[in-house]
Amino acid sequence: MSESSEKLLVSWKGPKTKKNYFVGVLSKSDHAYEVNYKFFYNKEVVLQAEEEGFRPFVGLKDLNKEYYSEKLFSVFERRLPNQNRHIFKKIIHDYQLQNSDDVTWEYLKITKGRTATDNLSFLEPVYMDHDKLIYIGEIAGWSYTKSNNSHLEVNAPLVLRNDENNTDDTEAVEVINSNNGNARVGYIPKPFNKVFNTLLKKDYFLSGYVRSIDSYDGRPTIAVEKRVFRKDIDAKLNYLIHMKS
Repeated sequence: MSESSEKLLVSWKGPKTKKNYFVGVLSKSDHAYEVNYKFFYNKEVVLQAEEEGFRPFVGLKDLNKEYYSEKLFSVFERRLPNQNRHIFKKIIHDYQLQNSDDVTWEYLKITKGRTATDNLSFLEPVYMDHDKLIYIGEIAGWSYTKSNNSHLEVNAPLVLRNDENNTDDTEAVEVINSNNGNARVGYIPKPFNKVFNTLLKKDYFLSGYVRSIDSYDGRPTIAVEKRVFRKDIDAKLNYLIHMKS
């Protein structure tokens, strides 16, 4: 069995500002039929989030420590429903995960681990596969733009551009519907916008397409693939990126 690894970014949304704080990184590695999990805090971000009420997770209190486990950390595993419940079985069936080696990880990745009782979610990073950047994520700000994008469909082309007139966020990256008079669909969510903002400033043309549309609120998911030079991405943003190869 070859070694492989994945990671999820642990995001906590501040109840006052609604800002997403990427408080930590959860990763999983498979090697020689063994699975190991790792978690560590993004200490600088945690200190900011604590001003809005964030507190370190139960069993993972030390901000300076890297935690390792052969099982998914209990504080995260408790977010998942019992595997015998209908909702769990439905996800496994719908995404054809019956033969997966780690259905709990896949469930966490697909559902983002969200619950109705807190502001925590687990988000996939930006991937780099050799020189290809790959990103799949929800489009932020949809609630403000959906009335202007009622005919948005899966596979519709989308274009990214810096929103230079945004006084609230100097690194904001707009998602534009090129089939609808360049209407704004929303934004690349923070802090992923930092990666794309950097590339746009280096004169990359970035585009994508609607990968899926949520059946509940119609929120679209964008997929972006682009060949880029790794050196063109600020090293300070490495925590947002996972090298696939």
